[in-house]
This record gives sequence, structure tokens and C-alpha cells, in this order.
Amino acid sequence: MGRKIRNYLINKRMQLRIAFECLFITILSSFLSGFMVYVTVWPVVKGYVPYALIHNAHDQIVFRLLCYGFPLILFIAVCCIVLTHRIAGPLYNIEKKLDRLIRGENVELITLRKDDELKELAEKLNKLILMLRSRKQKDHPN
Repeated sequence: MGRKIRNYLINKRMQLRIAFECLFITILSSFLSGFMVYVTVWPVVKGYVPYALIHNAHDQIVFRLLCYGFPLILFIAVCCIVLTHRIAGPLYNIEKKLDRLIRGENVELITLRKDDELKELAEKLNKLILMLRSRKQKDHPN
């Protein structure tokens, strides 16, 4: 049987919002850095380099920005989704366990994957689950 494909968008709204915010910051900082380089270099280049060479360099820069910029943006977006998955997955797991606890059901301890975040929160909630189990056993012995 084939490998199960992970659903990386567990909380689509949160994960996509964070990814778009990261992309916006990345693109904005790239444009600002490029503008600062342009403002710094252009006065020097304009006085010493022939216009034809500047025009050729301009075409090369635009071409490379298009060829490498879009794949880089896509790569950053995918990385953001994967990284937010490490938070959204544990949050989803914790929410489901808390819903079951609120309904009074017996729940198993929260287990997270090796690379997941929020391990400290899960440990504290596991202590709470164990405490509730022991109280329930004291109140209702078999």
C-alpha cells in the first residue's frame, strides 16, 4: 500500500493567512532592498556605463527576476505551509481532545509528532487529563 499523503492545510484560514503575511513581508523587503541598491548604484553607473549596456543589463535583471523570483515565492509559500502545519496539527489535536473532555468522555493522552510545536502545552494538558482521570476513579470506583 502506498504512503499516505499528509493534509498540510489543517487550519486553512490561519495557515494561508500566515503564509501570505510572510510572503508580503518577504516581497516588500526584497523590493525595498532592490530600491536601495538602485538608488545607491544608479548615479555611479549612469556616469560611466554606456546606455546600450545599461539597457542590456536591465533586460537581464528583469528576466532573472521573473525566472527566479516566482519559483522562490512559491518555495517560500510551501515552506510557510509546512511550518504552520507543525502548529495547526497540534492545535487541531488539542481542540478535539478538549471537546471530548468537555463532553465528559474519556480521552487518551495527547501525542504529537516529533517535529510538532506546542509540546509544552500538550504536556500540561496531559497532566490535566491524568488528574481528571484519577478524580473520576476516586469519585466512581469500579
